Amino acid sequence: MVQITVTPDCGNAPRKQVLRDYVIALVEHDTEALRSAVADDVEWEIVGARTVRGWADFAAAVESAFEQRPETVRLDSILTHGSEGAVSSRMIFTGRGELRCCDVYRFSGHSKTAKIKRSTSYWIEL
Repeated sequence: MVQITVTPDCGNAPRKQVLRDYVIALVEHDTEALRSAVADDVEWEIVGARTVRGWADFAAAVESAFEQRPETVRLDSILTHGSEGAVSSRMIFTGRGELRCCDVYRFSGHSKTAKIKRSTSYWIEL
């Protein structure tokens, strides 16, 4: 089981919870939770590696992105404003080192129920 640590916040921004739950679902390969969080035409760019478009390609990319699940995930910062958000995190893998992440998100609209339309991931292996 993955140990997940989240830096506390004021709890006053509902999209912070959405992004927190999304990252946890991503790491845990929880396709049901991911399916409810992303738009059908989701686009995910892992900078320097690939870009996937649409739910089917997205689901396949999730499986291959974290073939080895991290031992520890730490969400250092979650920022949201309007239809955008960002998460700064780190993932520690047994015997493989650390992955530092900055993921930038765009939602499909401004409503509280808007889904993630685009994600750009900047990942650095240490």
